[in-house]
Amino acid sequence: MKGAIVYYSKTGSTEMIAKRFAEKTGFTSFKLEDRSSKTQPPMFATIFGFGAPLKEPLPDLKSCDTVVLMTPIWAWHPSAQMNTLLKKADLKDKKLFLVGVGAGDSNEKAMNRFSRSVEKKGGKIIGSVTYKGLQLKQGLKEVEQRLLESGEDLAEKISKLSR
Repeated sequence: MKGAIVYYSKTGSTEMIAKRFAEKTGFTSFKLEDRSSKTQPPMFATIFGFGAPLKEPLPDLKSCDTVVLMTPIWAWHPSAQMNTLLKKADLKDKKLFLVGVGAGDSNEKAMNRFSRSVEKKGGKIIGSVTYKGLQLKQGLKEVEQRLLESGEDLAEKISKLSR
């Protein structure tokens, strides 16, 4: 199975999960990057489903059988950066596994929004999961072990799907 994980990470927690997942599965890893490091899109861009300017080129997913899309959850919504990818990428008939990383244990509203956006683009969702990321006033070192375990858990979930 040729696969990729595409993610955005502002604080590093989503990136830590994505990197561990890629190590365990051999999936190609693509990090979405803001065009400018000086500006962060306003929260309303995330809430209203707008995008954020990203560095080009965006990942070419044509040759991938399975794609994992991983986004931070902000105010019960996928990130503006993931919105940009969803608007620009060709996801038609792609097998997609969706991952949300947020402050809470469950982000059902956000994942429903994420799923609807992917389905509108013709993607075939094969599963989804949420993981707990950084909390306010926490550093990555405090939660590093939990984040790495989340990456391993995700790798196991994807592995089971391909059997």
